[in-house]
Amino acid sequence: MNTLNQPTLRRMQLGLSIVELMVAMALGLLLMTGVIQVFLSSRQTYAANEAMGRMQENGRFALEFMARSARLAGYVEPVYAEARPVALVRPSCTGLPGSIPTELCTTTGAGNASDSFGFVFQPPIQDGARRDCLGNSITENNMLLINHYSIIPATATTPPALGCRAYKFNQTTGSWTSGPQAQELISGIDSLQILYGVNTSGDARSANQYVSADRVTNWNNVRAVRIAVLANSIEPITPAPAARNFVLLDAAPVSYADNRARQIFSTTIQLKNTF
Repeated sequence: MNTLNQPTLRRMQLGLSIVELMVAMALGLLLMTGVIQVFLSSRQTYAANEAMGRMQENGRFALEFMARSARLAGYVEPVYAEARPVALVRPSCTGLPGSIPTELCTTTGAGNASDSFGFVFQPPIQDGARRDCLGNSITENNMLLINHYSIIPATATTPPALGCRAYKFNQTTGSWTSGPQAQELISGIDSLQILYGVNTSGDARSANQYVSADRVTNWNNVRAVRIAVLANSIEPITPAPAARNFVLLDAAPVSYADNRARQIFSTTIQLKNTF
């Protein structure tokens, strides 16, 4: 028997002990835990940023749709200038020719309920066509248009949304053409409020006081509108946002407990075609 190599074999590494294997596994699990935590945190941050970005985009787009109609309120082309319409749909729908559905009249929501309102104008030709708030083409050149904005309530499968209904008036025949029921423009809009700017100091070209529709005493003196919307993130975010009250213009405070982020967006538009 050769015993010369026995000390050498004992000094060689022949395998891992159970202790060494357990230490290696523990270190591996610690590393994997860290990687998973970083991944989940990044995913959560990405989802929250995406939801916030969508909320801000929806809020800005909602205001842009309504501001575009507000800037055109009262506009008619020169050939029809003698038949200038009222610029704003009033609570009783007075001042409009013919008869329109009462649901198109301006309303003031009680408490924190949303308002609804409409703007009257002759749609100008843009990008080669006249269009209503839903993007539908209007082929007749003598049409007056009501773009009526309201909140479409949430359902079991869809969030609340900003909706619009278009209604057309043929200035030649004196007849109204009913458009479809209110259709969704922008999703994730919880509330809609509007105030009307009037002047109490005698300056007919500016507004120094903003009041709700039920407090306007002379609609011919309205010189501006202030519009506010409350947009939500559509999807719940994590961590959940802190509970708070939201106050839109003169409406009562409103709060939510659905883990969605929310933000108020508002703008003021001067009416250019009312004087």
